[in-house]
Amino acid sequence: MVTITAPSVVQSRVGVLNKACAILAVLEEKPACLDTVISETGLKRLTVHRLVFAMQELGLVEADPRGQFIAGPRLIRLARAAHQAIADLELRQELSALRATTGVRSVRLEQRRGDQRICIAEDQRLKSAASDGNRPRAVAMGEDPVSRVFLAWRGLSQGHAAWTDSVACSGTRCRGWVQGVADGCLVLAVAVGDGDGDLSAVLSLSSPLQRTRRQASYGREVVTAAMEAAARISGRLRTKEATGLVKGLEDRVRGVGPQSVE
Repeated sequence: MVTITAPSVVQSRVGVLNKACAILAVLEEKPACLDTVISETGLKRLTVHRLVFAMQELGLVEADPRGQFIAGPRLIRLARAAHQAIADLELRQELSALRATTGVRSVRLEQRRGDQRICIAEDQRLKSAASDGNRPRAVAMGEDPVSRVFLAWRGLSQGHAAWTDSVACSGTRCRGWVQGVADGCLVLAVAVGDGDGDLSAVLSLSSPLQRTRRQASYGREVVTAAMEAAARISGRLRTKEATGLVKGLEDRVRGVGPQSVE
């Protein structure tokens, strides 16, 4: 039985995975030459050589021009995918918690794509058979509350003169939300900022008119809860966008180019 001395290595029942993870644990700390990997893992030279060569073929390890080993591009892609999956999960949980707190029928998060808007996340009480949670749905801008928030930040040049009026836009941007009726539902649309004064997305809450308390507007409690959720979502969206930093790191690793293992 080989004793693995690499730091922070959780042992599994599969020996070869333990050894590979021990090697990666060393490279996680800093670039390392073959002798350093051997000394810090406690593995035999032949074992380290064989595993590092195989891991290099799989893109898990790369060798830099100085002969030191570093984490490979495949690991960085996996890290980016994990980062994105966690951010998406937290976003869905945020929408679900808001819907449960306010009692509305559905909560949606939409972003602008040209003259259209796309729902990137949604939580609703009853999902329709036609809904597809895996495919973003594009909707043309109109005069509904969600479109009015988008247009307050960047008005369209044609067809929406009523909502690109400077006074109306200024009022919407100052307040940060709009509510009104769309498709038989009372809709509250809240701006989600990007931290620099621009608009990142629009958070919307909707319920059938007959289900709302006064069939005219949401109460202060609902508006406050939505505004607070929008602030948290703003931070989560910025965290998702930070994945681009990992993409840049992947490009740097690719720029090193594969080197032979001696």
